[in-house]
Formats: sequence, structure tokens, C-alpha cells
Amino acid sequence: MKLKRRRIKRGRIEIIPMIDTIVILLIFYMTFSRFAEAGKEAGLKLPDSRAGDEFKQLPNQVIINMYNKDEVYIDKQKYTMDEVPPFLEHIREKDPRYAKMSLILRGSRDMTYADLSAFMKACAKSKIIDVTFTTSEIK
Repeated sequence: MKLKRRRIKRGRIEIIPMIDTIVILLIFYMTFSRFAEAGKEAGLKLPDSRAGDEFKQLPNQVIINMYNKDEVYIDKQKYTMDEVPPFLEHIREKDPRYAKMSLILRGSRDMTYADLSAFMKACAKSKIIDVTFTTSEIK
């Protein structure tokens, strides 16, 4: 008795669905990196929070990223805490928008109370009374 052999189909790779998938992944990661960019500047780990408002920077606000009192970043420029008050005074004198300056502190989760105290003393020295502390949201 003669048996009929089945033809073996050779596998083939469909290119078009693969390209569609890669484009969708690319769009997703590009969008995600935009949102994550604000929170990960220089690897700063912010404290967590369960509630809060959406962040919007106003024209008279200066964002300060602080790891400790010896490592403070303003506009991606590194300063020590002793250099911060003269720099803030310079900004205030240079630009009239900063006459009523407001600071936003993005302090590292690893920062100590002594570091925070040094920051508040620098604010008092610069006569800045409007200070906002930021955190990252717990999902």
C-alpha cells in the first residue's frame, strides 16, 4: 500500500507585522522617556508621596536639585551650599522676574536633616521665604 506523504511547509517570517510591532514599541519608549526625564535628572531619588498637585514651574521659580550640602545643582551647574546664597542674590539682581523669587527643592531621598537645615539657612540668608519641596508620586 502506498502512503501519501505530507508536504512539509517551510516556515516564513512575516516582515510587515514585525515592523508594525517595532514602530509601536519605539513610540511607547520615546513617550515614556519624555515623562521619566523630569524625575531622573542626574539619578536623583526623590522621596515618595501618596498625594499632591501636578507640578508646573512658574517664571519666578528656581529649581534646585540637592543630594547633600556639598552637591547642589542649579540649572545643571554644581554648587556647594556656601555658594548658593551669592548665586541666588546674583539671579535676583540680574533679572526683575526674580524679585519675589520662589525655590523648588528636589531633595534626594538619601539627604540628611543636617543637609536640609543647611539649605533652609541658605534660604534665610538670601531672604527667600517661598520654598516648595517636591516628591515623586507613589503609583
